[in-house]
Amino acid sequence: MAPTRDLRHAVLLSVDNLGEVADLQRDPTRPATPPGAHPSVTVALPALLRTLDDLGLPATFFVEGLNTELYPEAIRSIAAAGHEIGLHAWRHERWSELSPAEEDQLLTRGVTAFRALGLEVEGFRPPGGELGPRTLQALAAHGLRWCSALGARPGRAEGIACLPFRWPLVDAYYRLESFADVRRGMGAAPGPSSPRAAADALLAGLEAPVDGPLVLILHPFLLVTDDERAEAERVLRRVADMVAAGERWVGTGRELAALVLG
Repeated sequence: MAPTRDLRHAVLLSVDNLGEVADLQRDPTRPATPPGAHPSVTVALPALLRTLDDLGLPATFFVEGLNTELYPEAIRSIAAAGHEIGLHAWRHERWSELSPAEEDQLLTRGVTAFRALGLEVEGFRPPGGELGPRTLQALAAHGLRWCSALGARPGRAEGIACLPFRWPLVDAYYRLESFADVRRGMGAAPGPSSPRAAADALLAGLEAPVDGPLVLILHPFLLVTDDERAEAERVLRRVADMVAAGERWVGTGRELAALVLG
């Protein structure tokens, strides 16, 4: 029996980042990889889209606005496969460090760029997970309807549906050296995990007895090798099994936000 389509049983399957944009934000002097050449686009993304299609899982891809210039066809392929596109800043800016004027400028630029590809973005995830004090008002002013920042409970604020994520369901939290302080602060071992250990941890998070929505986050740049993709597929297959067993249902952020907003 399928679960009631409410937030308690929901899974928001999301994918963050594309191409070399985050690297450019960290080091603007670094030459950009030629469009179409980054392995997160040429290797990881096609494989991920095939897996999602095989398993019948919808996802929300949070993409930096600059990718509308670097990888427009890749973005179109995501949308053509039936997945939602959300905004992930312009060039992976740490959103909580921006002024209100900078937020407004980047939101205008991002929404306009995706609209030029024929895509209306409704969702937003801040790089780094944290919002600024006026971000929700800015999102509403630019026509966005929901956001997924770091937090604990879903809700509604300033007319925006909030679908928060938690670090234990983020692959990068386990895999990257840069998250050592976050892991230490949460009482975990500071060293990065192997793809298999990270997948095991994500699976444990999916099985935790917590009313949803469960917000799972994968990153294409961590799905480049055969081993990385195999472990991610193991996690996604478990999500599909939960759906088949009637334990959970998977929706895009747009669908879950509609339940919050009523």
